[in-house]
This record gives sequence, C-alpha cells and structure tokens, in this order.
Amino acid sequence: MFVLSGISQTDSVKPKKRYTISGFPVLFYTPETRFGFGAAGICTFNFKKDSINATRSSFNLGFAYTQNKQILFYLPYFLFFKNRTYQVYGELGYNKYFYNFYGVGNDQPKDFVEVYGVEFPRLRVTGLKKLADHFYGGFRYAYDKFTLFDLDSTGQLYKKEIPGSKGGVISGFGVVGVYDSRDYIFYPSKGIFGELVVYRDDKITGSSFNYTRIAFDLIKYFSYKENILALNLYTIYSDADLPFYQMGILGGQKKMRGFYEGRYRDNNLLVFQAEYRRHLFWMLGFTLFADAGQVAKRYDAFNDKNWRYTYGAGLRLTLDKAQKINLRIDAAVGDGKILPYFTIGEAF
Repeated sequence: MFVLSGISQTDSVKPKKRYTISGFPVLFYTPETRFGFGAAGICTFNFKKDSINATRSSFNLGFAYTQNKQILFYLPYFLFFKNRTYQVYGELGYNKYFYNFYGVGNDQPKDFVEVYGVEFPRLRVTGLKKLADHFYGGFRYAYDKFTLFDLDSTGQLYKKEIPGSKGGVISGFGVVGVYDSRDYIFYPSKGIFGELVVYRDDKITGSSFNYTRIAFDLIKYFSYKENILALNLYTIYSDADLPFYQMGILGGQKKMRGFYEGRYRDNNLLVFQAEYRRHLFWMLGFTLFADAGQVAKRYDAFNDKNWRYTYGAGLRLTLDKAQKINLRIDAAVGDGKILPYFTIGEAF
C-alpha cells in the first residue's frame, strides 16, 4: 500500500468544489490472476475546516472477478485532517483467492507447486501525525481472518505442519514512522520515501499467533531532465516463525516482478530494486528494471548463494497528466520465464 504523505504539486490546483465522485470499469492482468474485470468508484473531498486547495481525502470502492475465479472487494481510504497535520488511511476488503504455494525457504524442489484457496475479510487502519517537515509517526492496526480451502491432499499445506496452514486470525498493532519528501505521489522524480513498521501479533489482541515483524521500505528517486532513476531497499525481519501468509515473499507486481507471487518465502526478506524511467513523447514512456532478493529463516542466514534475480522492461501510458498516474505494462524475466503485468501505478 502506498502512503499519500508526500508533497504533491497538484495541491496548488484549486478544485471547483469540495468533492467529486466518479466511476470507471476495471481491467488488469497479473500472472497470479490472469485477466481481472470489474468496476470501481472514487469520491474525493476536502473537510470544511481545510483550505480549498488542501490535499484531498478519498474513498475508493472496487470489485473485481478474475479468470482464476478469484473475487476481490476493496475499499481503500485516505483521510487528511487540518491540512494534513493528521492522516488516517487503510482498507476494508474481502478476498476469495487461489494462490500458488511453492513451499517455505530456499531448498524446495524447483518443480514443486501446489494450489490452495483462501478467503479472508481484511481491515487496515493507520493513523499518523505530522511531527516535523516530511516526517510522520503513528500507529497501525491490522486484521485478517484466513480460511483455507481446496487444499491439495498430496501437498505440504494439507499436512497442517506449516505455521498458518490451519488458517487463523491476524490481529495486531504496530508503530509506524514515515519520511516522505517526494515531489509527486504516483510518479515521483525526486525525493525520498521511507517507512518503518514494528508490528506485533499477539493472542492478547485476538490473534491466533504470537510474533513481532519489522518491515523497512526505503526508496530514493534521482532525476536529470526526462530521466528518472528509482532505487528501492525493502527488508523484513522476524526472529520467530511467522504464519506462511505473513512471511516475506519474492514475486508479484510490486517486489521482484518476474517471479510468481510467493515463489520464495520465509520469515526474513531482503530485496534490492532499481528502475530507470523515461518519458518519450505524448503520453508514452518506458522503463528498464532489475531486481535482486533472497529469503532466509533467520536474518543472520542470508548468504551469497541464495540471491535470486529478475529483470525486465515496460511501457507507460499516462492516464492522469496532472497527478502523473500511469497505466503500467511490464514484461519481466525470472527463472527463465517471462511474466506480463498490466495494471495502474508504479511498482515503487
């Protein structure tokens, strides 16, 4: 999830009224879903006590159904109070999904894969207060209730030995720190975004599990004329065995494109990503990217032999010139396979 806490140059554009409502069809493609179809709507608004040109709060409402018979219902929200002195953001959702599971760790057979079904309601709430220029601090609450179904009777999850394979509730609180000096939110050309989350799941807060998970995400943007270089470091630390759906994973449309989501997973994760972006002409641009990452059971177990690599290229088509929102079309290579991605917004 991205955080709307940077400095957007669109803030200076005065809207004609304090709210707008719009709707549109949804079409996307990822290797995990194949084509997805649906509809979405968005309401953006300012509170009466905010200046008319302040960053606008928003509610999004969307529904999608995929070729893999997956159901996604989501309601992300971003609320800004007192001209962004306070912000509350998160998501309400329901997902009925089919995932590929490749096992835990680095030593699984290359041809091992099993498909499992999972459905879960989701609640995410993060509240932040501006503490200094570009710096925000606050708290997060996360809730999921995982129910697994259609397990492969010859697979690993069916044996109920892997943490989380019996399903369970995720319910915990975290401390969040955000530094954000980006010039734009959706397509930055300069600045830094950093987020540190120390999160605790505990039976005291209604969770089925007890663990502490620390995640750190750091992105630096450089620009020269029409050329942009984005560098990303992302890491997850835990000294306990996490439920498999809370582990760090390689793959998907955000981290290590070129692998199926969850191709490698474990308690700890380390990812480096680099992407070169260039606007060409009209509404068209392109990107080149390369990634390296690995997973480990314990943080001191990272080594030289378990690095995984992906690379690829993509096209960008501008959908909203003012806010710099792009349609993303990527092709990425990992493990000798080419995987396509067709969605909205940058990977990082």
